[in-house]
Amino acid sequence: MARTSKATYTIEFPLSIPVWQQHRLEKKFKIARMVYNSCLGEALKRHKAVKMDKQYRAWLRESKSKERDQQLAAIRLAYGFSEYGLHHFVKSVQRKFKEHIGSFEAQKLATRAFQAVEKLHYGKAKNVHFKSWKDDISVENKSNTTGLRYQDGCILWGNQPTKKNPKPKSWICMPIAPKANDAYAHLALMDRTKYVRLLKRDVRGKVRYFVQLIQEGYPPTKHNRKIADDETKRVGLDIGPSTIAISSEKAVELRELAPGCSMDGKELKRIQRKMDRSKRTTHPHHFDENGRIKKGRLTWNYSNRYEKLRQKRKELYRKIRVKRKMSHEKLANDILSMGSDIRVETMRFQSLQKRSKKTTRNKKNGKMNCKKRFGQSLANHAPAMLLTIIDRKLGYQGRVVKKIDTYAAKASQFNHITGEYTKKQLSERWNDVGMFRIQRDLYSAFLIENTNETLNSVDVDLCSAQWDRFVELHHREIARLKQSAGKTLRWFVA
Repeated sequence: MARTSKATYTIEFPLSIPVWQQHRLEKKFKIARMVYNSCLGEALKRHKAVKMDKQYRAWLRESKSKERDQQLAAIRLAYGFSEYGLHHFVKSVQRKFKEHIGSFEAQKLATRAFQAVEKLHYGKAKNVHFKSWKDDISVENKSNTTGLRYQDGCILWGNQPTKKNPKPKSWICMPIAPKANDAYAHLALMDRTKYVRLLKRDVRGKVRYFVQLIQEGYPPTKHNRKIADDETKRVGLDIGPSTIAISSEKAVELRELAPGCSMDGKELKRIQRKMDRSKRTTHPHHFDENGRIKKGRLTWNYSNRYEKLRQKRKELYRKIRVKRKMSHEKLANDILSMGSDIRVETMRFQSLQKRSKKTTRNKKNGKMNCKKRFGQSLANHAPAMLLTIIDRKLGYQGRVVKKIDTYAAKASQFNHITGEYTKKQLSERWNDVGMFRIQRDLYSAFLIENTNETLNSVDVDLCSAQWDRFVELHHREIARLKQSAGKTLRWFVA
């Protein structure tokens, strides 16, 4: 499949700059935060005006049609509730700070603010949040010609020195210095830079600055990267809240997603209890006699102890997030080394986060069953992130992850030998297929691997041809899992 010319990838570098440049950068980030908040506030006003319009509400009650969509879009444009409408608004805001932030950077901030309110407008979000001075923030450009840009090994931002003004107060020149033995970084810098993004993060209690270069083309291939010998080889994935089953021509595996990346629950609860005690001590009048927060608008002034605890909690989340992403990147590379025809069931992980609506009792002791489902497991293992990473890596080959029709294929219920569908309880981890006892998740991955090209049913003939190979690799994997040190994986084969 031919590659497109619009492919891009991102490479990140830490910035090591003197204190005086940090002060200038902080001023620019402060202005960017003000611009973003101004755009967010204006977008919220326009969103509320559209929602209050009687004609708009009347058209929303009509059945879906092209005329309805056109009328709704026309009303939104009449109130200026659009991305370009917010670009027009940000011109007057940016003009006051034109020495510190360019028009393209301001437009990107306006776009980001509009996208946040747009999710609220269409019911995909419950609320939007303004940026406080404590929040991490990023600024990016739309091109690499003016304003924030990369040139000759340096990140440039602000008005350049001239004869009339040899030392402009807004000028910053920050060099990028990749390591000498980092061949990947040096090769990436040879590609054309489309635009630059600056980021501010809190790392171990200290403010750190990073730059991301969005490069044109495809990322360089690392020397130790395993590549599939045949890109057309199929790989079936059965992904769950905490594990992923993989079935391919060469390997059948059951892996835990992001092992060791679960949040330390005891430590987190300990920090949160300390934060709650500190908040109640410094704001005794904000709570009623039952210990609940009073209704109405309240002013909170947190103590230094509270801020240190909040910073400690934030650092815990940051470490787990970085470790989880690194684990997913490695797993995605291992999967792509087996083949590039990746097939997976269509899943809505958001539905698994919701609490159960039915109230049930335990048959053994008669107690109420907990209504919680997989929210904590999804937060720790992030299965949707893994699929996003695989899809991004496949995009460099001009491919996409193939999502089969879950309700039509019913891979978890199908038996390719008998051709029958049998519903199973979630606690049933084994299937009796012919003469063999097969682990449920691995068998589902095998069936997903051998779906037809329409992605709505299992190809029984293909399953029969690959069955002996799968059984051999399956038994080998089960023997490995039974000797595994991880409790999670041993539970799936118990």
